[in-house]
Amino acid sequence: MKHSPTPTHSFIALLEKKGLLLRNYTQNIDCLDVIAGVSEEKMIECHGHFRTASCIKCKKSFDGEECKRIIVEEKQVPKCKHCKGYVKPDIVFFGEQLPNRYYQLIKKDTKKADLCLVMGTSLMVGPVNNLPEWVGKSCPRVLLNRELVGTFLSRNGTKTRRKSYQRDQTDIFHPGDCDESIRTLCTLLGWNEELDALNASTRVG
Repeated sequence: MKHSPTPTHSFIALLEKKGLLLRNYTQNIDCLDVIAGVSEEKMIECHGHFRTASCIKCKKSFDGEECKRIIVEEKQVPKCKHCKGYVKPDIVFFGEQLPNRYYQLIKKDTKKADLCLVMGTSLMVGPVNNLPEWVGKSCPRVLLNRELVGTFLSRNGTKTRRKSYQRDQTDIFHPGDCDESIRTLCTLLGWNEELDALNASTRVG
């Protein structure tokens, strides 16, 4: 079954289109950000993705779609054409190190960021869950999420679960569904038509 980007994915692509996106860090491996139009240069896919695959023995690349086909249709583990070793999608399994690109850019990006937008996460899986802690203390942090997570609203005091709350002009928590929150934000910005057009252009089926 094919999945399509949500308005939230399209919003990230719209930010890039407007020159407002420094980087998009994601723990998802579904590639929906890229399908939505976010360039790979702006992406840090912390846990990898399914677009490509490689041999776990000789590290030679393997066609991602063919790897997926063999796993899904043939119910087999793909084997490398060069060394006959096993092939896996380029995703990060438990205990494996994150992509080098993450470590190359994380310090520079968190230092340069002038806004940290966090959406749809439990902030439970490390080390990516620490990312909001690494931005400067003067950098506003905005959480669009169903529940309050991490240290939002507690950097300078005690957590609160008020419906909408701002602490020393650094933390904002807006509870609810991400897509609905993005709609509200785009309405305020006058971006809804652009968001709809961009999202419609990436819909599957």
